Amino acid sequence: MTTPVHPGALPKLNVYVDETGDRGIGPKSSPFFAMTALMVPAEDDWTVRHTAGGLRAVIHTSDPAAAKPLHWVEHFRPKHVERRFRAATVLAAMPSARVVHVVVPKTAARIAPGMRDGSRFYNYTTRLLLERVAYAASQWDGGPRQVIARLGTVRGMDHGETAAYLSRVHLSHNPWAVPWHLIKWPPAWAGTDWDGIQLADLHAGLLNAALSGAPDDDACAANLLLCKHQLYRSRGGKLLGYGVKVLGTDSSIVTSRTWWEKWSIT
Repeated sequence: MTTPVHPGALPKLNVYVDETGDRGIGPKSSPFFAMTALMVPAEDDWTVRHTAGGLRAVIHTSDPAAAKPLHWVEHFRPKHVERRFRAATVLAAMPSARVVHVVVPKTAARIAPGMRDGSRFYNYTTRLLLERVAYAASQWDGGPRQVIARLGTVRGMDHGETAAYLSRVHLSHNPWAVPWHLIKWPPAWAGTDWDGIQLADLHAGLLNAALSGAPDDDACAANLLLCKHQLYRSRGGKLLGYGVKVLGTDSSIVTSRTWWEKWSIT
C-alpha cells in the first residue's frame, strides 16, 4: 500500500492572481469582472522575474532602475498596440506557465444569490478561481504540486474576511472532491511589487481587451490567442469549466465570440 505524500513534501507551484473589470453590478459598471491566475513551477519562477523585468525595461526606458510596477491600464492602453503585442509575445514564451480565467458576467451576477454584496462577489469569484488552481495542481505534468498562492490586494476589501470564508470552504464537506489540501493555507495577498502579480494583471488585460471588443471582432483577441497554449485544460482537453470558468449557466459572453473556437482548440 502506497503512503500518501504530504502536500508540503511535493514540488511547489507558484500562483499569482489579479483581476480586471469592477465588482459593481449597477448599470454603469463594467459588463464583466474577471480574475486570472498565472501558475508557474517554483523551479521556473526565474522566468517570471525575467519576463516582468524585460517588459519594465522596454517601457521605462528613461530610468530602468526606477521602473514602476507594470499595470495593464496604465502602461498598455489601446494606443500602445506594439506594447500589447510584445507583452503577449513574452508571456506566451514562458514555457511551463499555465493560466486560469474566471469570468463573471454582470447579467449573471445580478441574479445570483448574494452576489450583489461586494465582499461576497469577490469571495465567491476567488473560490471559483482557486478551485480550478487546485485541480490544475493535482493534474500537473510530472505529478501533483503544492500551491503557493499570492493574490493581488484589492482596495476596500477585507482580505482577512476572504481568507476566513475560504477556510470554511476548505474545511467543509466537499462533494466535488476539490483538492484543497494542495493549496498551502491560507493564501496570501500581496501588492503589485510582486513580478508574478504584474504578469497576472497583463494576462487579465489581454482577456479584457478581447471581451471588450465586438463579438465578431477577431482582431481584439489576437494577442490573447498567442497565449492559448498556456490555458489549463481537463485531461480530455476541455477548456470551458477548467481554464476558463464563466459564472452561471450562460457562457455566451465567451462562447459567442468568433475567436472562441480558436481559443478553445489546442
